[in-house]
Amino acid sequence: MLVVLYSNFAFSYNTTGIEQELSQQISVNPQAVFYKIEALLSDPELPLTLKTKLLVIQAEVAYIIDQPEKILEYSKSALATGLLNEPWHTRVLISQSRGYFQRGQFKEFFATANMAVLKAEQSNLLNYKIAALVERAYAYSLLGNNAKARKDLTLAIKYLELLPSVFDKAIILERFSSANKRIGEIEIAKKYQLQANEIYMQNGSPHYLSIGYYNLARIYHEVKDWQQASDWVLKSYREALKDKNKLNQAFSLSRLSEYQNNLGNFLQAKNYLNEAIIAADASTSERVKIHVRKNMATILSQNKEFEESQSLLLETIIMAKTYQMQRDQIELMQMLAETYYQLKAFEKAYLTLKEANLLY
Repeated sequence: MLVVLYSNFAFSYNTTGIEQELSQQISVNPQAVFYKIEALLSDPELPLTLKTKLLVIQAEVAYIIDQPEKILEYSKSALATGLLNEPWHTRVLISQSRGYFQRGQFKEFFATANMAVLKAEQSNLLNYKIAALVERAYAYSLLGNNAKARKDLTLAIKYLELLPSVFDKAIILERFSSANKRIGEIEIAKKYQLQANEIYMQNGSPHYLSIGYYNLARIYHEVKDWQQASDWVLKSYREALKDKNKLNQAFSLSRLSEYQNNLGNFLQAKNYLNEAIIAADASTSERVKIHVRKNMATILSQNKEFEESQSLLLETIIMAKTYQMQRDQIELMQMLAETYYQLKAFEKAYLTLKEANLLY
């Protein structure tokens, strides 16, 4: 397999041929591309210039399939070669910032996104500047500076509207929508997520439509419209089933459970979450495995099943520590402290909360 793959690229490693071919495949089946690039990178005869570009592309694919550790691994490896020209350097900084975002390391998220903006401005790389501005705006919002977030988003949309409606634009629109949701601009968030979804529909990819519908559900979640949120996330789940994508199935089922619980359907919510845990464990994402268990613990606690919640939280905290998901670890420990309190284990509650506070 490796020989076949390598021969397809061997004559174009110093051209844009690789990127064009992989980009077309990424827009349809990113998971397959991830394993294709893994095979290429394992070739000891691969020219370093080609390897460096593939590392950058692999970091981008790792973001799409929710692999924060891989994003950071490949982006750092690409930067370490010292062979990146300005466009590729900017691209990998954008990916690296998204890796820190997925890890919940918001200061690092901001610092890297800011470097990407500066690099794009220095080199007059408009397309990458738009993506970098959106990431920096998102980081500003997470750090509590909505004024600067709005400034970056206002600048980004001036340029973003001019881009042709192709796949890369959809990814930026999606992030733009999420950043606006974060600062409370719900109608703007809906508008641009719908635009992203239109591009995904034209592209014919259930993977991205599943994500797009999921993001719309999260926007309705923000305003506590549980029925609309539930309807959109059900569409997300159906697309994930078409795609046979366990990661997207797990996320969709988890949110579907949450919304059904908020609509008062506890047993249905618990059943959806049990299915979500099965799907998550069949995926390659550690983040989703933690996410679904956190949601299960929340629902169990809300319904006063504290002993079961305690056991699940202890198990999930170990997972979060193992995979260095510090933000999740803190939230889980805070949840465990509250659970101990409900079980009248007051000393355990105090010590757990104290330990969580030390992680900040």
